[in-house]
Amino acid sequence: MDWLARMEIMEKISLQILTQTALTILALLLYSGLLRVSRRLIVAYGSQHSISEKRIVYTKKYFRMALFILLLLAITLIWGIDFRGILIFASSLFAVVGIGLFASWSVLSSVTSSVIIFFQFPYRIGDRIHLIDGEDSINGTITDMTLFYIQIETPGGEEIAYPNNLAIQKPIGRLPADKSLALNEDDQRED
Repeated sequence: MDWLARMEIMEKISLQILTQTALTILALLLYSGLLRVSRRLIVAYGSQHSISEKRIVYTKKYFRMALFILLLLAITLIWGIDFRGILIFASSLFAVVGIGLFASWSVLSSVTSSVIIFFQFPYRIGDRIHLIDGEDSINGTITDMTLFYIQIETPGGEEIAYPNNLAIQKPIGRLPADKSLALNEDDQRED
């Protein structure tokens, strides 16, 4: 191979690396911008809907993690990393994680449900609710909403941690502020 051919190859490689570097920097800037915008929107939404600070923090973490995964995917596309190797690694990782989470699938379900609850749950901390769950119905006041559970304090002072994944599946009614939380037997017989 002569000297001129080598120079042309070096020039193509240099141009490719420069392009990939510029695209990577652009992806990092886009990630940073989207992260800032999503944080501001989540905080604004949380403030507007009187959502607790802890729930806002949890949701910001979810969005940061999702954006980071998208950033990693973009960088692998930019640099042309072989997807066959990544897919084999990812499928192996998911198999191990799936086996590990199989027995506790409700944990993953509760975490996902907490994001849904953040945006769509019509009840807030301090609301008095009646959670309808067959014979295990619960009356109480919502004291906290965490990553996995909704904390409910019953009229008797008992603290109940109700899983988020069940809370989005069961009907929940809001009790008026002046109504007693304890449903007496006469009220139940009338229904």
